[in-house]
Amino acid sequence: MVIAAVLVAGVLAQWLGWKLRVPPIVFLLAMGLLAGPVTGVLDPDKTFGAMLFPGVSLAVAVILFEGSLGLGWRGLREAGSTVWKLLTIGVIVSLIGVSVSARLILGVDWKVAVLLAAVLVVTGPTVIGPIVSSIGLRGRVGAILESEGTLIDPIGAILTVLVFEALFVTTGSGVVTVAVNVILTLVLGALIGFVLAGLLVLVMAKYLVPDHLLNVTTLAAVLAAFAIANELRPESGLVAVTVMGIALATQQWVPVHRVLEFNETLRILFISGLFLLLGARITRETLQGLEWRNLVFLVALIAVVRPVGVIGSTIGSTVTRKERMFLAMTAPRGIVAASVASVFALKLADIGVADSQVFVSVVFTVIAGTVLMSGLLSKPLGVRWGLIEAEERTVIVFGANAVAQAFAGALGTNSVPARLIDLNSDDLQQARMTGLKAHRGSVISDATWDAAGIEIAGSFVAMSKSDELNALASLRATRSLGRKWVFQLAPARREHDVESNTPVGAFGRRLFAKDATYDRLSELIETGWRTASTPITEQFGVAEHAEVHPDAIPMFIVDPNKQIHIICADNPRAPRPGDVLVCLVAPRE
Repeated sequence: MVIAAVLVAGVLAQWLGWKLRVPPIVFLLAMGLLAGPVTGVLDPDKTFGAMLFPGVSLAVAVILFEGSLGLGWRGLREAGSTVWKLLTIGVIVSLIGVSVSARLILGVDWKVAVLLAAVLVVTGPTVIGPIVSSIGLRGRVGAILESEGTLIDPIGAILTVLVFEALFVTTGSGVVTVAVNVILTLVLGALIGFVLAGLLVLVMAKYLVPDHLLNVTTLAAVLAAFAIANELRPESGLVAVTVMGIALATQQWVPVHRVLEFNETLRILFISGLFLLLGARITRETLQGLEWRNLVFLVALIAVVRPVGVIGSTIGSTVTRKERMFLAMTAPRGIVAASVASVFALKLADIGVADSQVFVSVVFTVIAGTVLMSGLLSKPLGVRWGLIEAEERTVIVFGANAVAQAFAGALGTNSVPARLIDLNSDDLQQARMTGLKAHRGSVISDATWDAAGIEIAGSFVAMSKSDELNALASLRATRSLGRKWVFQLAPARREHDVESNTPVGAFGRRLFAKDATYDRLSELIETGWRTASTPITEQFGVAEHAEVHPDAIPMFIVDPNKQIHIICADNPRAPRPGDVLVCLVAPRE
């Protein structure tokens, strides 16, 4: 019952984030606090017992793999050298800055301060990924944040283990010993990641596993890589799954998009559950023990340590001042920091360190403060600094024929940007001559979608002459935009009834009307039909418009806020006063 409730609450928080356009991490953390320390309904340690930390570790491994698989080497190249400087210069600055801040502000021992700094180095993909995705951040800044979050998790975990062993377990461990341990951990993890990635590529290339078992085989391989690496050397498992994901995404022998889609689903479920459990694990005593020192320490991290690290990592780069400010204010900590802090707080208590109780309260303060700040401020600041479009309204039109040109031209007339995709050179040339933006490319090429800007589009409309290509393009577009924002002209009825024989989900939403096929619209345009924009008022409403244009085919509506509402057969929106109704209308006699 508890597990089901956690999943339901997690999905609800994700939906609230989507509906209210706020990163869902904020709602997940709030629900966890409500279920845990506030009401006492959920006690993760009591419910899951000894399986809690192993389960959290495996979930983090899957999240890291999915993040690195989606990132790939291409994402690292887009992020540029800045991400590598953040992983070196930024980490060094963070270690020094957090250590000094912890010593001066919190008053803890220097050893504890350094260990706390190692824990707080991470900015994991469990937080960065959902925030970047939910606010629509694309381009170089998004790539830098996701690359840093994905790659720094294993680095932070390794540093924490090595610092603890060097300062609290063994004596006389010099810099050389620490460096050797770091190199051995990284090399072993990377080697296991490459080997497992190679085996998976071989299995897929030789068709040794049927398609319906491919996803679970990949999941099993990821968990095996994590477990084997950790068994051979602690904390090398995170390195293994990260390298494994990047290697799979980089290779060109077999496609991995199906695996990516499956793991993205797991990522959403795991992140939802992990952050609910994170909030629920906070005790009332921890909340009551929060004091002004924790808040001052949080401000020091946000206002001093992170900005200095970003500035040092971007000196001499092409990163702009606004991009630098956004990177400086976006460094939320996540479940990895929480789980690592919990483990080492117990270890410190076992060896009698007096400041062990400070660990949990300080780390929780940093997690809650950075998550709330990044979750609530990242989008408005990104919009203000021009890193995020205020409203992504660009419509991508598949097809450059006369029908697509008429639709795209009507969009442009109403200040809605449109971009066309096609392979027909004559249609593309004609479209460009009318002032439309058109890209030549195939729907099966990722380069075509990237050039058209599918990741930042508001909606996708398939209007080519081929029903089959329209279906293929719609299916591809749903992976980026979701089914709600993908539309397609109705397929022509030929030998059988399309409604009863078309597989569910094979097409986008029916554009304009169920009988609005390409052949019909093309014939109307050839006979002189044209697009017309009509303001709807109290005096001239829908009824009056129907009297003037009785056979008109509604195409889309532009509301007073300049938002576009594309007309579709399954849920047509009725025009209201203040709207502009755009239709395909018959020529005047």
